[in-house]
Amino acid sequence: MDETVKIEREKRRIRRKRKRQRSSIVTIMILFILTSVGVVSAQTQGYEVFYHGESLGYVQTSGVFKSAVERIENNLTACYNYDNIHLGDGFELIPARVENPMDFDTCVNVLNSKGIELFVNGAAIMMDGEKLGTVTSLDEAQGLIEAYQNINSNKNISELKCVEVMVPLSETKDFAAMLATLKARTK
Repeated sequence: MDETVKIEREKRRIRRKRKRQRSSIVTIMILFILTSVGVVSAQTQGYEVFYHGESLGYVQTSGVFKSAVERIENNLTACYNYDNIHLGDGFELIPARVENPMDFDTCVNVLNSKGIELFVNGAAIMMDGEKLGTVTSLDEAQGLIEAYQNINSNKNISELKCVEVMVPLSETKDFAAMLATLKARTK
């Protein structure tokens, strides 16, 4: 009997040892898988930048893209002397895996080279509900209407007003051209 008890104890010890080994292996495998997934996703998460469906590249964070847009808009503000100028709409940031993201300077260069349309918070000049043209600011539109009313103070002027709109910079007219359009309209 003494011998059978020893054999049974040895069998139980071996079973406990195998059970510990199996659970240790399973635990190590789970930790390895979780660590691998975490490292891979942390290193490759970012955004793909699209402009009207065309891919411009990848950025690590949306802040890189926003900072690049801000720098370009600040440079445009200084260049055009308008404080309400913006890069065109149509940008989309889509989460993606990133292998070679653009840094800040590269992003600025890519955006500058794409010929993106510029927009301005301008104003449309309306006469009798018809849009005659747009200017680069609401103040300029109001000054234009005042100048036109001073020139034509004795004539019956139709309803002339200005409405604030976001408009492509290329569609705006300068003060003199818009005043000439108004004069031609009332003759």
